[in-house]
Amino acid sequence: MSRAFRLGDVASDGLLLRELSGKALVFLTAFAAASVVGFPFIWMVLCSVKMPAELYNAPPAFLPVDFTLRNYADLFIQTGFPRYFANSLIVAVGSTALSLLFGAVGGYALARFNFFGLAIFAALSLLCYMLPETLVIIPLYMLASYVGLQDTLVSLIAANTAFTLPFALWFMRAYFRSVPASFEESAMLDGCTRFEAFRRVTLPIALPGVASVGVFAFNNAWNEFLFALVLTSSERNKTLPLGLSTWIGQDSIYSWGMLLAGSTLLTLFSMAAYLLAQSGLMPGIGEGGTKG
Repeated sequence: MSRAFRLGDVASDGLLLRELSGKALVFLTAFAAASVVGFPFIWMVLCSVKMPAELYNAPPAFLPVDFTLRNYADLFIQTGFPRYFANSLIVAVGSTALSLLFGAVGGYALARFNFFGLAIFAALSLLCYMLPETLVIIPLYMLASYVGLQDTLVSLIAANTAFTLPFALWFMRAYFRSVPASFEESAMLDGCTRFEAFRRVTLPIALPGVASVGVFAFNNAWNEFLFALVLTSSERNKTLPLGLSTWIGQDSIYSWGMLLAGSTLLTLFSMAAYLLAQSGLMPGIGEGGTKG
């Protein structure tokens, strides 16, 4: 009997060791991947708080010798960063709102109504999303010039909306199809109209999908460069990616410090927006399941 217990202990110890080894391997793999992805961002943040002369030290020091916020102060005082930031925020919020509005209504229509050419329209919407920006930028520029929207933030909002709307339609269509139509039918039996059933029942349940599309649309418009480069030309309408790119290649040693500071703020704001959307996502799931 004691020998059987010892054999059982050895087997359990071996199983525990294999389980711990598997977890350690997964942890090390995740740590290595996070290090590779996160190191450039950490290096950018550390360099943004270094004195300008430290950026050209050889060999470079990982930690700043003299911590300073001079680059951030000069960024707001000597450059048009506040204007770039405001323009990017207007474009990102505007294109996200339009993508969510048209994507939600259009995706619901594709999911709930049958009409001639439905499958073809859905396939074409996905095909439009697969087109690269470089292929459509010239027609967009000609269209913006023709309607008098060249060098305006409205043209950037329209271009970013047109680029993300096919994805929003396709994604929301799939999400709305996962919501049983019986929920809406029950609401309409209780006196709701089709739109009220959509707004009060289907949309809250599909909130995770709507939030996912919103995060994608905002991040795409916030970091977009090509549309801003072609559709805008004046200093007052530059967005953050375009404004920061104009400093690359300048010979001033101070420009690199401000460029790193601006890039840090650009990335941190995008991360903060994603975390805020994620924090509001889980309560929305539970709330959507109880509304009706």
